[in-house]
Amino acid sequence: MKRILVIGLIALLGFAAVYFLWPRTVDLPKLAAVDDPKVPSITGETDAFSSGKPKLVAFYYTQCPDVCPMTVMDLLRLQETLEEKGVQEKDYDVILITLDPEVDTPDRIEKYKQQFEITAGNWVFLRGTAEQTKGVTNQFKMAFQKDQDGQIVHGTTMYVLDTRNQIRAVHDMNTGQAAVNVQQIAEHIEALIK
Repeated sequence: MKRILVIGLIALLGFAAVYFLWPRTVDLPKLAAVDDPKVPSITGETDAFSSGKPKLVAFYYTQCPDVCPMTVMDLLRLQETLEEKGVQEKDYDVILITLDPEVDTPDRIEKYKQQFEITAGNWVFLRGTAEQTKGVTNQFKMAFQKDQDGQIVHGTTMYVLDTRNQIRAVHDMNTGQAAVNVQQIAEHIEALIK
């Protein structure tokens, strides 16, 4: 009887060890699909969504006083976190789409990049026409509105897309109440690379 109890206890401890120590994989749902919007980058390329890589997509504008710049700083931390995990920039993209193409000229966006010292080749800044911008925000179901003073009220959701442009996760931008959940986004991007 004592021997059966010892064997049972060892088996139970073995199952517990396997359960707690087995590597976890992130199983992300398919929330929606995005058609390739063909919004050009500031260098004129239109293939940002057809790179065949996982991507994090966020909307911003250069005159944004708070949410956008704080989010960009958090996304720079995301890049560092992914590098520490051995994920290279060639394996994923960070796509930032301006909500204010009339003001955010390519030159202005380049200065914005320099301001944040963004030099990584996997950061893609898109700037379309007002019509293209409306089309891409509609695909992501992201609302925004520009007021008379040029300020834009916009949704604060970022999107993680897989290699086939399916939205697999959504994350909050930095609204001042909480920073971007860099660790969770890193896990999601890692899972989509594997």
